[in-house]
Amino acid sequence: MVSFRYIRLRLAIGLFVLMQLILVMHIMTKNFFKSNYESEIVSHLIPRPENKTVTTNGTELLFYDTMKTDYSCFPPRRHTQMQQQNNENPTIIYLETAYVNLHYETYYSFIDRICSCDSEKDVWTINTNRLPHFYIGPEEYLTSGFESVLQEYNTTTCGPIFFGTPKDPQLTVVTTSYPSDFEPSSKRQYHKKINDPRYIFICHEDAPSLEENASNVFFLTPRHNRYIIPSFFPPALVQKHSKSTHERHPKKPPIFLVLGSFNNRYRRNVESLMYPLMHYRDKNFTVRFLGGSAENVSNDKLTQKLHAQFPEDYHKIEFLPRTDTDEFMVRVAESDVILPLVDVGNFNHYKNGYQGGKKLTSSVMWGLGFHKKMILYRPLAEVFGIQEDNTTYFLHGDSTAHIAAFFEAFGRCLDHVLGN
Repeated sequence: MVSFRYIRLRLAIGLFVLMQLILVMHIMTKNFFKSNYESEIVSHLIPRPENKTVTTNGTELLFYDTMKTDYSCFPPRRHTQMQQQNNENPTIIYLETAYVNLHYETYYSFIDRICSCDSEKDVWTINTNRLPHFYIGPEEYLTSGFESVLQEYNTTTCGPIFFGTPKDPQLTVVTTSYPSDFEPSSKRQYHKKINDPRYIFICHEDAPSLEENASNVFFLTPRHNRYIIPSFFPPALVQKHSKSTHERHPKKPPIFLVLGSFNNRYRRNVESLMYPLMHYRDKNFTVRFLGGSAENVSNDKLTQKLHAQFPEDYHKIEFLPRTDTDEFMVRVAESDVILPLVDVGNFNHYKNGYQGGKKLTSSVMWGLGFHKKMILYRPLAEVFGIQEDNTTYFLHGDSTAHIAAFFEAFGRCLDHVLGN
């Protein structure tokens, strides 16, 4: 006859097994629905390698622990990809892209600013107890080259990067805006979001009324009260491309680089190159124009324009049409000297120029971020606190009847690069 004690023991064992089965089914169901929910809002997660040495083209990339910026106030990212996807209650941050290939170079600085443990970040401050998730979209505005760069940048950020548009982000960074976008008549209706802590606007032109009344509108030069200098680039990429072609192969001519559109004289004073090219005709160097695309102007017409401007020195000119983000970075890294080609004419022009230093010239940011030599108009250098050292920075003032200022600075820099 079965004892009562034996029956109780069997019942206890059966109840324990049943509870374990219920627990396993609960966990599987929770993960299933959570996975489906995340697949709806995330186009795809950029893969993040484990915490180990990663090499690209034989060059060792940075460990997560050796980031130059302090991100230590955030939870460590030593998790597998699945754990990252299932991270509960992340802070969702959306970097909204205005158009294809527009101001991509500024995004790295925005992410770095959010990740920074600086206690003076004001509206850039987020909850450091949560792992931030960065979304960049809409995805149709992202090029494959930009995505490739973000994949490498993802190895050093304080939180994973996603492609796509999230639902209900805690913070949206509108990466491109202009004063007209804040007018009540604008389709964007940004005026309704002024001082809304859920939004940060990056304004690319001077706007005194916004500077005075909108605490969540930031500008891009120190000539403003609220600004961020977008000179931070992914450390792994900067390290990988730390030396120019001339530094690696001294027999190859040094490259003087003109970045961006040069069809508008208020952006780049290309004519200022005429005298240096003529005077230093016997010296071995190249002037590269990179990314000179302009509205209603074909690459062929831009090439013809350069040939017409420098008919006797065109053999020193190299024109590369606008490339995708990853190749653009390589071309910048190959160069030795950045030429913003800014002087009194375009620096002070308010409508189409650089508004006396209140509007950014991205050439300087590329130069700072990739540690390149630069020939700079002195007032422009003063905006960013750059001082002349005749090793990295070669400054010039306004030309006079007795001195061609840019030509003189170009000569000093050329002699330095050639080792004369």
